[in-house]
Parts: sequence; structure tokens; C-alpha cells
Amino acid sequence: MTGRIAQSFIDRVLDRTDIVDLIDRRVKLKRSGKNYAACCPFHQEKTPSFTVSREKQFYYCFGCGASGNALSFLMDYEHQGFIDALKHLASPLGLDLPDSQDAPTARDDHAPLFAALECAIRSFINQLRHHPQKQRAVTYLKQRGITGDIAREFSLGYAPPGWDHLSKQPLTPELRQGLLTTGLLIERKDSGQACYDAMRDRIIFPIRDFRGRIIGLGGRVLNDDKPKYLNSPESGVFHKGRELYGLYEAKQAGKIKQLLVVEGYMDVIALAQHGLRFAVATLGTATSTTHIERMFRLVDHIIFCFDGDDAGRGAAWKAVNACLPVITDGKRLGFMFLPEGEDPDSLVRREGAAAFAERIQQAEGLADFMFRHQSSDLNLNSLEDKAVLAQRLRPLMEQITAGLYQDMLRQRLSNITGIPETPATPVAQHTPPVQPTVTRRPLRQQNRPSTSLCDKALRLLLQNTRLASELQLPDLNDLPLEHVDLLQAVLDLIAQHPHISTAGMLGFWHGTDIGADLAILAASEFLLPAHDSHQEIADISNRFHVVYLEHRIDLLTTELTQNPSMQILSEQVILRQELENRRRQGHH
Repeated sequence: MTGRIAQSFIDRVLDRTDIVDLIDRRVKLKRSGKNYAACCPFHQEKTPSFTVSREKQFYYCFGCGASGNALSFLMDYEHQGFIDALKHLASPLGLDLPDSQDAPTARDDHAPLFAALECAIRSFINQLRHHPQKQRAVTYLKQRGITGDIAREFSLGYAPPGWDHLSKQPLTPELRQGLLTTGLLIERKDSGQACYDAMRDRIIFPIRDFRGRIIGLGGRVLNDDKPKYLNSPESGVFHKGRELYGLYEAKQAGKIKQLLVVEGYMDVIALAQHGLRFAVATLGTATSTTHIERMFRLVDHIIFCFDGDDAGRGAAWKAVNACLPVITDGKRLGFMFLPEGEDPDSLVRREGAAAFAERIQQAEGLADFMFRHQSSDLNLNSLEDKAVLAQRLRPLMEQITAGLYQDMLRQRLSNITGIPETPATPVAQHTPPVQPTVTRRPLRQQNRPSTSLCDKALRLLLQNTRLASELQLPDLNDLPLEHVDLLQAVLDLIAQHPHISTAGMLGFWHGTDIGADLAILAASEFLLPAHDSHQEIADISNRFHVVYLEHRIDLLTTELTQNPSMQILSEQVILRQELENRRRQGHH
């Protein structure tokens, strides 16, 4: 068979397959409300957190984040290839895989990128072993105490000097295009098809996704060139704001109970060299809520490691703000500050693993750091300064959805300031929910309309993809809404495949970050009765128009201050009137 499988055929197979029967024949399921539960087959656990929904025809693990449909379950559980798994499902249904295909799956679209990245790292690994100028790279690694075993474990490589190491390789057209798409080759603007290497004279660090596939490369320069560290650009498989270097390797090292967030690749590798195999690093970006959510899927304890200077403490405070919306009862955060002039790489080599591990144990907890950071410039013997502390901390506490933890922070603030504890918001109540989906892993901060608007639209579409035809939206480009790109991707897919099911959608993006985000949303309980969904879609459509108009008016206001114009002013007046009309609609 050649070509690609039509999405319509995949949907047909999934529509006629019962995921509960399929999984129950391999993993014993027990009824849990309207869903089914079991201990997850993809990670070790004692308490069942693996849930299967017959209604939505998908599975989700609240422990490790594994998710997908019947097709992806066979692929991951029985290690079958895509075609074999599809044949396995289609055969009992009397369906033969078609020879003519008209629509690619997301997996097929990304295969050339994975192949190109794998080709590149194999070449770079070979250069670290055999290139005439390899000694500079080998010496650098040895000076850092990195052994051959660790270099092999992390698949370290070497991009030699010069502009054409990769470009002069005997590449197929597909590999060449994959290297261009992933940014490892760059086309010369002044000459036709000629191109040059992006990585030159650098130690190469492959960046892997949670399945171990190489999705991008990082490079550390060996001379005085800038930048010191360079990542390959974002692509269809690589999103810097989501990924964590070393996370896959940490999982492979064995069961981990905590993760240590450090700054650079060499910090991760140096700590692994000393037996501390639970360090990860962001890819040149600040730690985001997405990063923290991904880590909390695996562990209950995250420790952040920062420089001890003002910049390090500023970065730590940014991490606090990213953590607050997703911290839940039972999860812990720590903050570790290094001596001036030290980084984890240098400190673990100087002190040794035991001393560094002791520093981790002594990391400051989230609550202690919050109170100390916000009171460092205050005199807490002063009534005025106590009021200032309460004013600073209360908005932060409101972001926390962990009921018990939020209550304890409120009590601590009350003890320090003498100001009576304010009543907890409804989200902080302690009544245990029937389902773990709401409290164990809240997807996003609940009191930010810009966040919940896209999530709400996505949940409704996952409940019934046919509602997309009723969703009347403005231009979503550049709207300041979290998850707007995810919503646009879902709408585009439904436009291409109007009859696609929730299971089909999750299968289309299985193994990608989009698929993981959609699985979390699909796993949420829907509190809206089906007969109210049409009115809800109308209300959501109106709210999107309100956000669009507010955003457009803000842009015109800025433009007006820079370039006064009656035309701009007139457009702003018209938009303000339309905004007022939209707001009135929202109150009816």
C-alpha cells in the first residue's frame, strides 16, 4: 500500500469501534459513574487514575497524561505501527484499508521532520567521534566532567566549523526539505537553491518529546561567537514554550519523585553525571504555566534553581506567578538559590552530589518565599506595612484553586497582620468532588475571562463538533486570548472534516501537544445540558466579538496618539457603538 489514509476512513473505523470493549480485553476496567477506570497501563500506580469514556470514545490518565482514542491505544499499548493498528480495528468490521487516500493525518505530515532531525543528530554524533577538529569539543566536555556514557545517553554531537557540513550530505529531497523546515538548513537569499548550515562549531544537544522523538536541536558555541546557546527554530513538532530539555531522559532513568528546574543544557547533563537524574531546563524561555502543568503530570514536587542575585530572584517571582493557577493540594514547590557566581554545573562539580542534594532538600517552600519576597521591604511591626502586605498577597492567593492550601495561606496572612481572614471563595471549599477532573489538575486559572473563553468554546466543540457551524467568530488573529491558536486549529480541522468525532480529532493529533491539551479539555466534566449548548454557543460568539472590539479599539487608541486622524477617530466611534450593542446583547 502506498500513500496516506483518508481521515474519513479513520473516522469510519473509530465510529464503529467501542473503546471500552477494546481496552477492557487488555486492561480490566471497572465502572466509575458514567465512565470506566483502571490503574494506568502506561505508568505504575496504586490508585486508579486511568479513565475511559464510552460517550466520548477516548481515554485519559490523570496521573501521567496518557490520552487518545482506540487507534492510539493499540499503537501505544501493543507497540503497533499506525497501519497495523488501523488494520487491527478495521478487519473485524469487514473494512479493507483503501488503496486511494485523499487526506493525510497529522502523524504523516510530521514524519519528514522527525526523519530530518534524526538524520541530523546521527551526523553530528558521528562528527563528535570522527571529525578532524573534534578534539575541541571533546576537551570541552571532559573539562566539564562529562563521560562518554553520559554523552551517549544524551546523544550529544558536534557541528563542525564551516557552512556546509549538512548541506553537502547526499540528501533526498524529503530530507533536504525537512532540514529546511526545521531550520537546520537556511536558504541563501541571493542564490537559488543553495543553502548553509545553521549550527556551526557547536556542541549539539538533541531535544526530545515525551515519547523520545527528537523535535529540535540546541547548540553551545565553542568560540566567542554569539549567541552562546542557539536553539533550532519552532516548527510543526517543536514549540519552545512547551518543551523541557531532559524530561524524557529523567523519565527513562527510573521512577522520579521530584523535578529540578535549571537554566541550561549543561546543568542538566552535569547533574545527571553526578547521579542527580531529575533535572530539566526550559529552552531559553521563562517557566510557563504549561511547563508546570506538564511536570505536575509526572511528579508532586518541583524545585526551581536560580542564581542568588536580583535577576535570579526576579525570575523566581515570575515562576511563582506561573505556578499559582495550577498548584493543587498535594503538590509542592520549592525555590533554591545558588551562591553568587555559581551555576548547578560548577557547584555540583565543586561540592559533589551529596552536598548539592542537601541544598535541594533545604529549598524554600512556595509559601515561605511568597511571604518573604513580598515583605522584604516592609516593617511588619507597622500597621501600615501589615496592610500593604495583605494588599499584595490577597490577589495572589485568589489565583490559587487548591482549597486547603489557599485556606492555610489566608490563615498565615491573618496571623502575621492581625487582619481577620476573609471567607474563602467557592473554589476553595473542601467538599470532595465525585470526579477528580476538576480539582486534581485545573487546566487554567479560573478567574481570567480571556483564558476561560477559548477553553469553554473548545469544550463545547469537543462535546459536539457540529456546533462549529453555529460559532460565529470575528478574526481570531492576534486576539489576546490564551488557547486562541488551539481553537483556530480545531476550527480549521472541523472545516476540513465536518463529520469528524471527538475521538477522531484526538486521534488526528495523538502524540502532539495539541492532542495533549485537547485531551485535558475533553476529560473535563461538562456541566452544561445538551439542550443549552446552542444558546451557549451564541453567548460565546458574542463574547468573542466583545473581546475583538475591545482589542481593536485599544489598537486604534494607540494609533491615534501617534498619528491623530479624523478617519481613525471616526472608526473608533463606530466600533465603540458596536461594542456597546454587543455588551447589551450579553446582558439579555
